[in-house]
Amino acid sequence: MAYLIRDIVSLSAQQAKYNNVDIKISLMDSLPAIWGSQTELQQVLINLINNAIAAMDKQGGIVEVETWRPTHDRVKFSVRDNGPGIPEANLKRIFEPFFTTKPVGKGTGLGLSICYGIINTMGGDIVVESQVGEGTCFEVSLPINADKSTTEYTKSMSS
Repeated sequence: MAYLIRDIVSLSAQQAKYNNVDIKISLMDSLPAIWGSQTELQQVLINLINNAIAAMDKQGGIVEVETWRPTHDRVKFSVRDNGPGIPEANLKRIFEPFFTTKPVGKGTGLGLSICYGIINTMGGDIVVESQVGEGTCFEVSLPINADKSTTEYTKSMSS
């Protein structure tokens, strides 16, 4: 996953710079392979990082991406920002298709719904915590791929 995160951060660097946002990464070494599509995982990471950058609305801030292994059969990653946060009423609907707080033409309300579906299909979980005025954290938990013989699944997360 380290290589995925580094690639996504590099892709998001210009948008971050334009929005006065610093992206910091803290990646655990030697995470095992996980179940899931590399392309879909990239889509989730791009969406979460770009949403975090956009939430700062050019006010500047920090986006932190972290990986770790909480148990022998799961790995986790998080995308945290110190932006304006999400009001509780919106938090309850955040993963609903077509729910958006962005102005017309700026978003479809599908990004987080798609992320939720991808992570769910991979056998994982995605949760969000947010405090208005303090920021937001999306945390993703994914199962480890004990059968590394399946070629359609991701490489070792430390690659």
